[in-house]
Parts: sequence; structure tokens; C-alpha cells
Amino acid sequence: MSPVERERELAKLPPARARLIRQRIWRYNHMQPEERQALRRRYQTFSQLPPDKQQTVRERLRELRQLPMTRRPLVHREVQQLRLLPEAQRQARMNSNQFRSRFSPQEQQIVRDLSTYLPN
Repeated sequence: MSPVERERELAKLPPARARLIRQRIWRYNHMQPEERQALRRRYQTFSQLPPDKQQTVRERLRELRQLPMTRRPLVHREVQQLRLLPEAQRQARMNSNQFRSRFSPQEQQIVRDLSTYLPN
């Protein structure tokens, strides 16, 4: 899609939505090639999920964004670290007392679903 076509389509959207999309396009255009490739892989993985799992991921990402600023980086970091582990190690870590004591039940569910449905 050309920039002119894109702007024509964005003009049809509510201003706040169009602004958000423009910001995301700008961010994407300023990513390093490796970051873009990783994003494409994550999108491909996501698009191959069944619709109910895609909805679960969307809900968990929304919940993650709504966490207090003090908790969000900790939960995000845990998801990232778990995604790098083999399945057995990931499950063992999520079943540990340390994991349960470190994260609230809601945070545990966010971590569990995102690291399961969006593995590396």
C-alpha cells in the first residue's frame, strides 16, 4: 500500500485510532531489521493460533497493559524469559512456589497464557 493510499484509509478512522496506527507504523519503520524479523515471526505464530487462543492472547495483552507501571515490566520480563525455556522447564518454573509468591493470580495467568501461546 502506498503512503497516499494508507493516508486515505487512515482518514476514514476515528482520529485517535488513526494516530495510534501512525505511531505503530513509525515505530515499525524505525526498527532494526532483526527486530522487524522477530515481529514478523511473532505475528505469524499468532496468526496460526485458533481464534479462541488469539482472543485469549489479546485479552492477556490488554490485562498486561492495564497492570500498574511497577508490575508491568516484571511480568513482561518473566514472559520473555519463559518463552526462551523448553516446555518442561517453563512448566516447572510456573509451578514453583517462587513463581506463585512473586506474581498475583492474574499476573500468573498473563504469564502462563502468553508464554504458552506465544513461545519463541
